[in-house]
Amino acid sequence: MLLLRRISATTFLNFFVSGAITLIIPLLLLERNVSINEIGIVLSILPLVFLIARLLFAAIADYIGWSHVFLLINWPTAMASTICYYFASSIFVFMLGKFAEGLRESAYWAVIRTGIYCLAGKNVEYEATKNNAIIWLASAAGAAAAGMLIAYAGFSITIAVIIFVSLVIFVPAVMLWKSCVESPLPKTTRLFTSLNPKGRTRMFWLVSLALMFNSLAVYPTMTLLLPVFMDQELGYSYPVIGFLFMLFNIIAAAVTFITLKQPLNLKRAAFLTSISLIASSFLAFSGVFFAGLFLALAFVRGYGIGFFEHIIVKAAKDSKNLSVDIGFLHAPMRIAEFSSVLIAGFVVQFSGYGPLFVITGICSGVYAFLSLRILKTQ
Repeated sequence: MLLLRRISATTFLNFFVSGAITLIIPLLLLERNVSINEIGIVLSILPLVFLIARLLFAAIADYIGWSHVFLLINWPTAMASTICYYFASSIFVFMLGKFAEGLRESAYWAVIRTGIYCLAGKNVEYEATKNNAIIWLASAAGAAAAGMLIAYAGFSITIAVIIFVSLVIFVPAVMLWKSCVESPLPKTTRLFTSLNPKGRTRMFWLVSLALMFNSLAVYPTMTLLLPVFMDQELGYSYPVIGFLFMLFNIIAAAVTFITLKQPLNLKRAAFLTSISLIASSFLAFSGVFFAGLFLALAFVRGYGIGFFEHIIVKAAKDSKNLSVDIGFLHAPMRIAEFSSVLIAGFVVQFSGYGPLFVITGICSGVYAFLSLRILKTQ
């Protein structure tokens, strides 16, 4: 239980940084008169790096032990990415920051589920889903802090605060290194032995497809479209944008906790899909009702995450190379994130936000019903 709390502390600090950076970078680029399609190019670097680095770090974790990755890779790249953003004076330096941020995210996600699976015993699905709630609470705190600090202290001081939080990640990371019980699974004897994608089952890749649709429903809207839409189309101030993102993540976390033990059934999938389609379809034209629809999507996020973690457990629970297999499950979703963010800025310039918002709602429904089918398959 103590080690799970240290994992939770590492998670909170990582996603306080992520929540803040997700808000800061597109707003800072807009402040410097960078076009939305160029912002999309900058943001697309992270999932592209993630696609490759996560599998590499997963192989390293299965070879040297998962707890070491937090201190050796996650913490240093957290510092490097935030320092890059502090000194960024060109698109190229922002891209370097996103490259380092991609390494940070990759290192975290390459091992976090491995750690939880090894420590949680029979409560694997519960603890993995709860970890997402912690992520959203941390993201809420990061977004709120960023919005207020940008408004009253400016971008430079805000990023300096985030650099300090990145530094603090060292504390739980080194504690995990010193006291962690490693995976009961045998470590791989050759570093890259497990990186051959062959041999995975049809069910394995069906789970991967479901994860991809979930990401298409969330990633381009939260990282690019909604921050820019609030700033450019609705004229919201930085504190208001930060406050709304804070509420989004708090609601997602609260719904996750409240529904942890509710069944993942047809009723849940249908309810999730209905709310997602309605909210997404009207989001671009919502006017004064925008906040309500935006927060309805927060409910969808929390209500659907149980599907996400349960199908991952179903696909990976018997794996002999757990970190790598979870990495392969997420590979198609990272390709989708990269391409969707890269293309989204150009689509907005030609057809507006409406079609993209509707597509995210459809993807959410596909994810819910595909996950339900997977869970019902023996």
